Amino acid sequence: MPRKDVARRLLVPVTAVLALVLPATSARALPADTATAGAAATAARPLDHTVWLCKPGMAGNACGQDADGRPGTPDGELVTRYPGGATRLLDDTRIAADGSRERVPFTVTGAPPVDCFYAYPTVDLLANPLLQTGSLPPARQDAHQAVTLTQAARFAGLCRLFVPVYRQVPLTGLLAGILTGTDTDLSTATMDIRDAWDDYWAHDNRDPRTGERRGVVVLGHSQGTATAAAMMAQRVDGDAEVRSRLVSAILLGGNVEVPEGRDSGGGFDPDSTFQHIPACHRGAGEPMPTGCVVSYSSYALPDGSLPVAMGRTARPGHRAVCVNPAALLRGEPADARVPLDLHMPTRRLVGGNALLPNGHLTVPLGGYRLPDLPTGFAHHPAAISGECVHATDSGGSADWLQIGGDLSAFPASAPTSLTGLHVADFNVALGDLVRLATVQAGAWLAEREG
Repeated sequence: MPRKDVARRLLVPVTAVLALVLPATSARALPADTATAGAAATAARPLDHTVWLCKPGMAGNACGQDADGRPGTPDGELVTRYPGGATRLLDDTRIAADGSRERVPFTVTGAPPVDCFYAYPTVDLLANPLLQTGSLPPARQDAHQAVTLTQAARFAGLCRLFVPVYRQVPLTGLLAGILTGTDTDLSTATMDIRDAWDDYWAHDNRDPRTGERRGVVVLGHSQGTATAAAMMAQRVDGDAEVRSRLVSAILLGGNVEVPEGRDSGGGFDPDSTFQHIPACHRGAGEPMPTGCVVSYSSYALPDGSLPVAMGRTARPGHRAVCVNPAALLRGEPADARVPLDLHMPTRRLVGGNALLPNGHLTVPLGGYRLPDLPTGFAHHPAAISGECVHATDSGGSADWLQIGGDLSAFPASAPTSLTGLHVADFNVALGDLVRLATVQAGAWLAEREG
């Protein structure tokens, strides 16, 4: 169905509209001059300084970490704070197969050994700031914190969290692109993420105690994946020294593309997202790989169906990367069906209430009914499974993470919707992703010490 027709019918939920623009915001690298040209076209200029939502030690740090990444509480529980003032813990309610429940606190012991740099997905409903001109900075908003808590905050036990606020293409901009049939211009968003990375690399990547450069995990989702991947192509992929500090890149819900049968472009494939940073893979008994990319788009498709948007490429000889984090942890093939560690956010975590149950993420989480629990997450260990699936049709190649098992945490329409489980890409395997990054960080640190 053409994009314009979808938008004009106004029968597709907002999350589906977001999915329709994702092919234009896939994680193919933008050339360095593209960001400059696009910024000039939109009259946006580089920010005078990075606007940080989360930065260790910063006054008002939304992620609650001191300069070393510690939570600063006697019991080690991390107290996060919305820009509007509300505080939240990252504890979860563990729900067993028999229905029994147990509260499990989220605690941080010691200083995290590595850093995380996170680019969040599309959550701005309007341009931020409204006037996208010059160096007017974006404002920290509760929606930015809500999605950070939902996707990235539980990495805080592993890493110091750096989360820049950036001038992303808002929902209204995506809709305008659909209605006019024009490509989405991510140049300003990419410029802000790139400049935030430069700020982090120049001033914060060195360990505050040893002065040595730290390892870093790059996290991104949807529009955040597109901008983070473009930044990595410009700042990490071609620089061996910077690349040596990459512990892992977890780039979900936005295509990372590689040549058929290979893990990266190898230095001579312009259609590959990265030339030197490979997709992660590991055989049975092999050591855990580091400096590689974990990427997937999650669906719960009926047999014989293929994704409509994410996970697809029409470029001959190329495929979208699908790395199953749970299979990688086990040393099993990506197409092995294995249990996933599902953590769904609760109404409390995202600031939900009786009028707006999904709180600050009401629009992005349209169709989802979040659990009403006193903790931040509902943890369903082994309730669902996942396997990477590859298929082709007349539209090209498709690779995605197929979700099975108990789908009650997702909308009933998820198996047949255009977006699948897009907004829950992180959550379907959040426990696995955190464990995987932790194991990779341990392997990276051991390599440095060896």
